[in-house]
Amino acid sequence: MSSINIEAEVISEILLKAASEPEFRKRLIKSPKKILDCYSISNEAKQVIQKSIVDLTQ
Repeated sequence: MSSINIEAEVISEILLKAASEPEFRKRLIKSPKKILDCYSISNEAKQVIQKSIVDLTQ
């Protein structure tokens, strides 16, 4: 499996978790860098997640 597919999977997991777990979503919105640094993903993937979270909260 390519690293792009793995990153896409991790992005999906994080966004699904944020959608289904309000406490995780709050922590992700409040401290995205702290939360996302726990995952082995690229900075670009982290930016995608942060943008998606911002979009979800508006």
